[in-house]
Amino acid sequence: MTTPTQTFHCPVEIGPRNGVRFQRVIVVAGSDNIYSVLPSTLLEMLGVDTEWESRFTLPGGGWEMLPMAEVRMRIGGQERTTICVYGKAGSEPTLGRHTLAAFGLAADHEAQKLIQADMFLT
Repeated sequence: MTTPTQTFHCPVEIGPRNGVRFQRVIVVAGSDNIYSVLPSTLLEMLGVDTEWESRFTLPGGGWEMLPMAEVRMRIGGQERTTICVYGKAGSEPTLGRHTLAAFGLAADHEAQKLIQADMFLT
């Protein structure tokens, strides 16, 4: 029996917060990132301006202040505004848990697709 892949790729559309234009992008889904990470070159091409910076712990230790912004995203015919981190130029776009929650979606690792998530109130 094989272990399911922890991440998989899926298409989304990304644009500036005002939604005047969109670019189809293949993103990595199923990661542990809280926020979506999009290459700075893509965000700049779309005209997305840095809105603030936040401190992030790096995988190898230490930390870095990274620029962040809100973008408009389309997934499966739905649109939401969501938070993203400016990734390094050429980095692979990653869909974060914050974005998935905003859309009411979850990553199904076994089927390697996004599915409707159970939402809870406490």
